[in-house]
Parts: sequence; C-alpha cells; structure tokens
Amino acid sequence: MASLDLLERKLLKIIAETESVKLKRQWIIGNKHPEIEEEQRKRIGLLLRRLDQLPPAKRQEVLELLELYNW
Repeated sequence: MASLDLLERKLLKIIAETESVKLKRQWIIGNKHPEIEEEQRKRIGLLLRRLDQLPPAKRQEVLELLELYNW
C-alpha cells in the first residue's frame, strides 16, 4: 500500500507542475485509520483522467511511472 501512496504523490506532483490542482482536505478526528487500498486506487484513477490534458512530455512521464508501478 505504501507504493500506492508514493504513486499518488508522484502523479500529483507531475500534474501540479502543469496545471493548478485543487485538493479537498479531509479532517480526521481522533485516531487516524489506515486508508483503504480501494480508496487510493479511486483517487489515482481520478488523477489519470487528466492524462489527456497534459503536454506530451509530462504524459510520457506519467506513462513511464505507471509502467514502473505495474498499473
């Protein structure tokens, strides 16, 4: 699951370099519960929807990153 977290962070960084990204913050009260892998995959899927909007060089960078993580 750590690799999904790292993949998500790298995707956010690449996308944020080319366009502004608005993120919703989630307030957690009390003990932090571990994230469910399914939720992380959904967030990564939402980031990948922006793939067509990226310049070709950034798009290639994302595709190489996805290949590295066997996505």
